[in-house]
Amino acid sequence: MSRRVAREELFKLVFESELKEENTKEVLENYLKRDEVLTNENELTFIKKYMNGITENNEKIMETINNNIVGWSFERIGNVEKALLRCAVYELLCETTPYEIVVNEVVELAKIYGDEKTAEFVNGVLAKIINK
Repeated sequence: MSRRVAREELFKLVFESELKEENTKEVLENYLKRDEVLTNENELTFIKKYMNGITENNEKIMETINNNIVGWSFERIGNVEKALLRCAVYELLCETTPYEIVVNEVVELAKIYGDEKTAEFVNGVLAKIINK
């Protein structure tokens, strides 16, 4: 399993937290109890670290997103966009992954899980964050 697959699983879990209106810590705990949990320990470690990081840094993540979605409020954007932005902004702010990788991977996920405007919207918000 690759880091790309782990990011996709991470996105799905954050998306689940948006849909259920549960915090990411609760969603992670429930995920770890499921039968179909990833078996690769490295990828599971990645998911745990990022889910916990999103929980711990949620205020900073949300502030960054809200300051960069001109003409929108977080509540008005779709759950796919919310989840993608939360994952990417966490990684941009709190991890050492090069921003090109973060943006490329989240835009690819946006193309798979969103509609025709999702990738464009997410890419635009992330570009504003990176260029500040």
